[in-house]
Amino acid sequence: MALRRKKSGGIGRPEGFGYPRPVSTPGGNGEARTGKPPTLRDVAREAGVHVSTVSRVLNDQAAAGRITQDTDERIREVARRLGYRRNSIARALRTGRTLVVGMVVPDVANLYQAGITRGAGDVLYAHGYSLILASTDDDPKHAESQVSAMLGVQADGLLYGVAREDDAVLAWLVDEGIPVVLFNRGAESREISAVLPDDRTGTRLAVEHLLSLGHRNIVHVGGPEDVSSTVNRLGTFEEVLQEAGLRGSHGFAHRHTEEEGYRVTSDLLEERPDTTAVLAANDRLALGAIDAIREAGRSCPEDVSVVGFNDMPYGDRFSPPLTTVHISQNNLGSMAAKLLLETIADPGRPAETHLAAPELVVRGSTAPAQTDRSSL
Repeated sequence: MALRRKKSGGIGRPEGFGYPRPVSTPGGNGEARTGKPPTLRDVAREAGVHVSTVSRVLNDQAAAGRITQDTDERIREVARRLGYRRNSIARALRTGRTLVVGMVVPDVANLYQAGITRGAGDVLYAHGYSLILASTDDDPKHAESQVSAMLGVQADGLLYGVAREDDAVLAWLVDEGIPVVLFNRGAESREISAVLPDDRTGTRLAVEHLLSLGHRNIVHVGGPEDVSSTVNRLGTFEEVLQEAGLRGSHGFAHRHTEEEGYRVTSDLLEERPDTTAVLAANDRLALGAIDAIREAGRSCPEDVSVVGFNDMPYGDRFSPPLTTVHISQNNLGSMAAKLLLETIADPGRPAETHLAAPELVVRGSTAPAQTDRSSL
């Protein structure tokens, strides 16, 4: 691997980095003085307290120093008035942490991923962390360059949402002991903590819903073959059909996009013209499936029902509104961020996996199979 992580002692001020403008602080004669940005000592002098007291308050450690609320509020008011800003570079040199977390997603334009990012960001910001977001376009080569860039700015840990089988970048992160938590996609390694959708339960809910509507000719539009969610959902799809004495067909998309959903569904409809239902591995693939159904001169849900997965925003406004498996994106992101913060604080803690509970949301893209409709 070409990835390199700089030593913690190598943090320096980038060229051109600095405060945007001179700030003014009161001088001894009451006049404003312009020059260097205000320091902890300036705040302490103005507030009439010791420097260590200011440090505890502005680093949210007032309780440990038994600092009164009045003193806390006075220090914060003085810091705001003087325009004091904590020096993140100095803090990194002192603590060995930058309070920066990197987050790698497959597609920043995916609304489902946006919900996860928001959930993670809310937790990180509440704990004083900044979030750097990178999109790989679901390309493993891009993942390497994005991770390298994040480690180059000394990110304390990574939220990694692009895991694949035999993922060389992920293996390197583990070998280097870098705090990392997987989200949305898992890995075979048990050394890595993860927060994932319960793919198997969600898929079972979707297939059983279609079976309850009388569908017997069901196909599955899966994601990339080397992604854990694809493996889990396809396996459960086949398992539930087998329990019902049925067999289905499936195809793999190269990416989780509408275009790929259209391509795979078109191929499956040609292979299985008797198809009455499609289960897609995510909502964007489902949208492409609906386009393919219409292109084939059929309608959804009258001729072919469609079920998605994830319940991305605005799914209820599609035409028809999309039946899907709901995963709380905000909760998944917040759980992943909390787990990463715990891992950063205690790198030796055992890895753990959390599953986000799915819920079937029935809307207008599913209906009874035509064979059942004729008997109604």
